[in-house]
Amino acid sequence: MRESVKSAKFLALCVVAVILVSSCSIGNDKMQIGSTLLLYIAADNNLAYNAELNIQEIMAGDVPVYFNEGAGDVLLVYADIRGENPRLMRISKDAYGAVSQEVLVEYEPQNSLSDSVMSSVLAYAAGLFPSQENSLVLWSHGTGWLPEGYYSNPTAVGADGQAVPVGMSEDPYAGYVKSFGADGGYEMDLKDLAEALPVHYRYILFDACLMGGVEVAYELRDKCDYLVVSAAEVLAAGFPYRQVIGDMVDGSVPALQRVCDKYYDYYSEDGATVALVDAGSLDHLAVTCREILRNGGVDSIPDLDMSSLQGYFRQNRHWFYDLDDFMSRISPHESFLEDFRDALDKTVIYKRATADFVLGGIVQFPIKTFSGLSTYVPNPENPVLDEYYRTLAWNQDVRMVR
Repeated sequence: MRESVKSAKFLALCVVAVILVSSCSIGNDKMQIGSTLLLYIAADNNLAYNAELNIQEIMAGDVPVYFNEGAGDVLLVYADIRGENPRLMRISKDAYGAVSQEVLVEYEPQNSLSDSVMSSVLAYAAGLFPSQENSLVLWSHGTGWLPEGYYSNPTAVGADGQAVPVGMSEDPYAGYVKSFGADGGYEMDLKDLAEALPVHYRYILFDACLMGGVEVAYELRDKCDYLVVSAAEVLAAGFPYRQVIGDMVDGSVPALQRVCDKYYDYYSEDGATVALVDAGSLDHLAVTCREILRNGGVDSIPDLDMSSLQGYFRQNRHWFYDLDDFMSRISPHESFLEDFRDALDKTVIYKRATADFVLGGIVQFPIKTFSGLSTYVPNPENPVLDEYYRTLAWNQDVRMVR
């Protein structure tokens, strides 16, 4: 998929340039869009019903006023919902408050988690509404930093050195959560996602499970100013769009904090983790983690009591642990830990978590500590994930898996 990304990205940027030139040549010199928010909904899967409900919730919220010329904000939704053709829509209200959907493009059936498709849709939207700021909500299933297909079909290494299925039991709560991406059976690799984004975003919000990993944030650190993420799973109902869409369009730091608060309040009886991450501070966070790891931290990992480490997973899918809890246990000296925590406080600028994560009225795991970001912890018994982990930007800089 790597080479197709490069050609698609070049084509997408050409589309942006052509549209920008065209917009100037047809007399849109007065158009000064404040911000453009695009919700990219990949729901050609078992979340189709929830996607339809979320679109209805969006339309019931505080959406921007429609305009042809002059200043204003734009709200776009790209929806690929099972049983329907994908479509790009503008949602707005008129001077009397009536809300409408304007279909800008209807596509033939396509894989919305293809890097070329995503890149072209996002580039077209950015070029159609050139704005001072672009923001992006990515809505679908999510499996954090894991390679394509691994979460649903994990593998280990057999006696012959070959990858073999682990044999996970069926998840009884699969319909409750958004466990980025599933489109007709296809998933999207994290590195492909990073390369497919054609413009820089004010923020990227993941309405998807397990995307609150430091690995995810680091891979996207040059693609946005901020990220809104959940280290744990996100319930299938998604963000409370009726309440938060106005703040999402706003996109300021106080508005994004309100988004986090409203998400937390909405799921306070079920379970939620949510964090606002300053992408510009992730490089320094990596430096402090590397210092811990290179000064004896890596050697301490095999001796960790994994059962007591704060995790954000169910069904023994033990690939997501609390970053601070992990680093505090392997730090060789208090000074290293102080530097790390200072960097973490500058990176995770807002966070909230419930005391437990609950599904179907049953506590799945307690949340005793929450730093805002999760991390992988290497497992020497299963080198399959370690091999993939070596390719991630985070590991290449912190050198945890060598």
